[in-house]
Amino acid sequence: MPGDLFFRTEDIRVDEVLSYLVETAMDRQIIDSLKGRSPVILRGSRGVGKSFLLRAAEAELSRDFAETRILPVYVTFARATLITNPTAERFLAWMIAKICNRIVRAVTTAGLGLPGGSAISAIGGGSDSKPSLMEQVEQLFEDAWKTSTAPDPVAEVPGPELLRDAVEDLCRHANLRRVALFVDEAAHVFIPQQQRQFFTLMRDLRSPFLSVKAAVYPGATAFGESFQPTHDATLLTVDRNITADGYAATMRELVLRQDRTLERPINQHGEAFDVLAYAATGNPRILLKTVSHDTTFNRRSAQEAIREYYREEIWREHSSLAERYPGHRELIDWGRRFIESRVLPDLYSRNQKRSDGGETSSYLWIHRDAPQAVREALRLLCYSGILQEGVSGIRATRSEVGTRYMVNLGCQIAIDSEPVNYGTTLRRALSIRRMVEYGANHSSYRDLDHLSMDKLENIDNHALGARLNAPVSLLDVTPFQRQKLHELGLDTIGKVLSSSERTFMRAHYVGSVRARQMRNAAVAAVLEYLSG
Repeated sequence: MPGDLFFRTEDIRVDEVLSYLVETAMDRQIIDSLKGRSPVILRGSRGVGKSFLLRAAEAELSRDFAETRILPVYVTFARATLITNPTAERFLAWMIAKICNRIVRAVTTAGLGLPGGSAISAIGGGSDSKPSLMEQVEQLFEDAWKTSTAPDPVAEVPGPELLRDAVEDLCRHANLRRVALFVDEAAHVFIPQQQRQFFTLMRDLRSPFLSVKAAVYPGATAFGESFQPTHDATLLTVDRNITADGYAATMRELVLRQDRTLERPINQHGEAFDVLAYAATGNPRILLKTVSHDTTFNRRSAQEAIREYYREEIWREHSSLAERYPGHRELIDWGRRFIESRVLPDLYSRNQKRSDGGETSSYLWIHRDAPQAVREALRLLCYSGILQEGVSGIRATRSEVGTRYMVNLGCQIAIDSEPVNYGTTLRRALSIRRMVEYGANHSSYRDLDHLSMDKLENIDNHALGARLNAPVSLLDVTPFQRQKLHELGLDTIGKVLSSSERTFMRAHYVGSVRARQMRNAAVAAVLEYLSG
């Protein structure tokens, strides 16, 4: 019975993780990088296995600790939303206190001792009966929402430099090569301002004795100006190649590692399982959810799972992002309409018209000069796992340049009245050479010209209203762009958001191309600000 499958890594004990690992070449490369000396940003949509790979790297380092002398430390910031009045100082102090406590716990688990005195006292532990100072600080922050009279413990927390020195003292005392800090829930639980703080901290903690590895989502991460992902870390993306040889077999083994009782029905209904595996588009969590849709796995249950998940649940999860990111509501709703009403029908029609033996497609191409709002909406679709962002700089018809995206195969397969049959045909002839193309000024973009500002302004939301009335000086744009905004009288966030490209063209030395570029940059800054 498939009801006992683990959907989330949090439900698996660390000492069990490696027994569930079905390793691909990509998995091994990522795990080895996570165990290495360089900082790593591990990017992937929900459910693709970022947490599992972090835990696998942690488990391997723990297993080999006596030989490698690399101490793994796992930390999650999932309780960030409990922090009241999260000023920059308070939020930084909470992150550092949490990291200190996890380091102390890892030291204790490994049977090591903390050296006395010097910088190490900043992360020193307490006694068996009394929590340490950093444990008390962490608890104070996370319990502050319960009372308005709690003391502010910011002054008790060491700064990044002192924490870095403390880790160096620990490594020298305990004969450690380094500490590997695995940070899960690293950014998507934060608002953009807090994300920038985290990545600044990640940069400030870098040393030969401490390397930080952080898992993030695509489309919802603000790194800030002080942290450059491609320069300050190794950027890795968890995207499983569904066209690779052995993909279906790997996904099958991934399920069977959790529940061997499924082996007989999966082998008996292999075609239906393979369609589910390809529908998941490389996402193990989605595959496990759809396999466990019914107590009995067969072709009928697979068809029902595809219809229910890819027609309803995946879109319900995407639309619910509007509650988390109210400033992005218009983008979230537009992105859903664009994929459901335009892209999926276009792809389905193209695949139905192909000649026998012809190639099928699940790819779309967006011109590099498409409005910034369009690209932001597509990033949010990547966040939800509905799209996978592919290679940029791809040439399409008439040698135009843009970015290729892959649509989740399940969303397309679910259109057909016989999902297993259509999915089988689709996966066997899938080719990246065939794309549906959407140019720089496609008619579908018109709904985003003003981001439906009338609807936004009529919402009874004082917080949003305050943000829209905030000055443009708060936006992260270049001095030239800020000067042009002032020249045009666009002195508030709301005015920038509601202005068209024609408005930007009224500025001196700004033509149509530069107007599009300027508005894209301004809108990107506005959306990041609104999301916080």
